[in-house]
Amino acid sequence: MADFAKWAVAAEPSLGCAQGGLLDSYAANRTRSDQAAVAANPVALAILSLMEGRQHWSCTASDLRQTLRDRFPTLTKDSHSFPRSEARFGAALRRVQPLLRRQGLNIGFSRERKAGMRLIELTNN
Repeated sequence: MADFAKWAVAAEPSLGCAQGGLLDSYAANRTRSDQAAVAANPVALAILSLMEGRQHWSCTASDLRQTLRDRFPTLTKDSHSFPRSEARFGAALRRVQPLLRRQGLNIGFSRERKAGMRLIELTNN
């Protein structure tokens, strides 16, 4: 991407674009793309809805999955788009992690010391 940015900025005058215009267009396109990806992903959409007005949430994958299913039944009812098992739910969380990070939400995976329980931490920036 750094090479793309260099070439885009260098080509702006010959393309008749304003200074920084191509990178601004690229950033706007990426934002629209991220919004469409969130709207099409029930896991990402449910997590963002859960975290509205919250700074932090910590629980196990099974607790988070069940909380999302209880609070957002219309988003989570389809078994093809919303994972039913903890393993698939964890994999879905890892897939949407970069997308949610760009939306200002960090997902952390940790293990509790004594019990060895795996925790998921959601944090809004």
